[in-house]
Amino acid sequence: DENRELVVRLMTYKSKDAEKLNEENDHLVRKRNAIMQNELKEAANDMRGVTAECLTTAVSNSIGPIMASPCAMPSKATIRFDAHDGVVSAVKWSPVDRMVATGGEDRKVKLWDVSKGVAECKGMLIGSNAGVMSVEFDSTGGQIVAASNDLASRVWTVNDQRLREKSSTFQPKKYLYVN
Repeated sequence: DENRELVVRLMTYKSKDAEKLNEENDHLVRKRNAIMQNELKEAANDMRGVTAECLTTAVSNSIGPIMASPCAMPSKATIRFDAHDGVVSAVKWSPVDRMVATGGEDRKVKLWDVSKGVAECKGMLIGSNAGVMSVEFDSTGGQIVAASNDLASRVWTVNDQRLREKSSTFQPKKYLYVN
């Protein structure tokens, strides 16, 4: 009977400690979220443009003189659309057409025609076994390569949207450390 009473008291103390710890954690999460919200608000309100002179100076200092056109932070989205089921992790413009390729967590690469001011899906490239993390067109815009979290990269042709090549040569190396 005395053991049971001690166990009940111990459980009560442990429960109070857990509640206190949960309250502290909740407070820290709320504080962190408030800080993040303020930082996001400040970033959204920061509309400083980058002048052509500033851009030209920065780039020419690193790679030599170039021609640059004026640029600024966008003030609004030109086109907004749901590209994938879940997170979009890669976006790339075609070098020749008004086409955009997107890759996402849904393991697909999608091709979008944006020439008319709206995003029109022109194709879906499938074959990845994990989320697509990077997409890239070749210099002619005729092929696209995508790298995914299954440690493989795949090449498709844009015109017929067929998978042409898969490469999964990545092999984790094992090391033996001897002291």
